Formats: sequence, structure tokens, C-alpha cells
Amino acid sequence: MARAVANVPAGLLGEEWRLISALREIPSDPVRERLTHLVERLAEFVGDPHCAEMQADGVPCGNVVAACEDCCEIEALLSGLEDRLRRE
Repeated sequence: MARAVANVPAGLLGEEWRLISALREIPSDPVRERLTHLVERLAEFVGDPHCAEMQADGVPCGNVVAACEDCCEIEALLSGLEDRLRRE
């Protein structure tokens, strides 16, 4: 997905435009719809994981102020996807 970015619409970062462009290149069919839905859900989850274990006395990672990018669940999910894609 390392394409040159030309004429990125105002308000979009180059990486955002590359992602949109890659989605647009997928033929319009049920696979594209499924991938689009999956990417949307993944972005929502990573952006706000809503830790199911969070309680008044804290969260499973033991730190209520830990950054979401340090979340073990997010890290495991992304690592699993990366590993799977490397094998393909």
C-alpha cells in the first residue's frame, strides 16, 4: 500500500488518502463491502476499545491512565492480523 500520493483532498492526511484509494481499487462486490465494514469496525475498536473488564477500581492492565495504544487486547488483535497477512 506504499503508493505515491498526488492531489490529496484537503483535510486528509496522505496515509488516509492511501487507505481510501486502496479501498476504491477493490471491485465493488460483497468482498469489498465486507472489508469496508471490517475496517470501520477495526478503526472504531482501536480508537475506543471499551475495555470490558473496566470497573470502578481500575482496568485489567492495572493502570487506569494507560494509553489505549498500550492495551493488550488491541496489541494482540493487531499482531494477530499482521502475522496472518505475512503468511499469505
